[in-house]
Amino acid sequence: MNHNLHRFKEHKIIGKLVDWKRFEDVLNNYNITLLDILGKGHRGVVFKGLYKSKKVAIKVPRVDAKNTIYEEGCILKEVNTLNIGPKLYVFSKDYLIMEYIEGISLKNYISTEGIEREEYIKIIKEVLKQCIRLDIHGIDHGEIQGGKHIIIRESSKVYIIDFGSAKIGRTPRNFSSAVSLFFGKSYIGRRTCEILNVSEVEIEKIRKFVRSYKRYIVKRTSPQ
Repeated sequence: MNHNLHRFKEHKIIGKLVDWKRFEDVLNNYNITLLDILGKGHRGVVFKGLYKSKKVAIKVPRVDAKNTIYEEGCILKEVNTLNIGPKLYVFSKDYLIMEYIEGISLKNYISTEGIEREEYIKIIKEVLKQCIRLDIHGIDHGEIQGGKHIIIRESSKVYIIDFGSAKIGRTPRNFSSAVSLFFGKSYIGRRTCEILNVSEVEIEKIRKFVRSYKRYIVKRTSPQ
């Protein structure tokens, strides 16, 4: 019995979004101890729990939205083979149980003081490498540009999380979205240029490269 379940049922927002009977069955079947609410998205609610002594994130569908949990699980299983994303444990159309990634989002990291240039370059390079791997395999994350789905752990280890909006089959834009994130006109872009001391001339060279890259990816991923 999950003793925390009752207080989550009473949550003024989350309480109305979850099929609690089905969720309780999942928790009991896998002997998961529920710890906390991590958040809600357009189609799912994510909880933190303990599963086989590991911290996990458990995602379940919202009752008021289209259920895409199974499709997300299939994509996460695929990206795990590319060494991307949180480790997937088990999933079905009713739940997704995966590794809980403890760290700070890029969106929050960029606002911290004393960011070291070399460390930040390492983070950017790793994000871009993962985005290129996704592009080459025809998987479009769909929400790279905001920065909240890029998580940084200790030793600058980088994870791309939340593949709820990801698609296989549409033209992938992960790399170009990441470049826009780092070198565009948003707060993250401005901070990046400040930390790295990037000039407008260098940014224009980056944009030119991205335009060429986009043409390459469209050609590579278009049906023959």
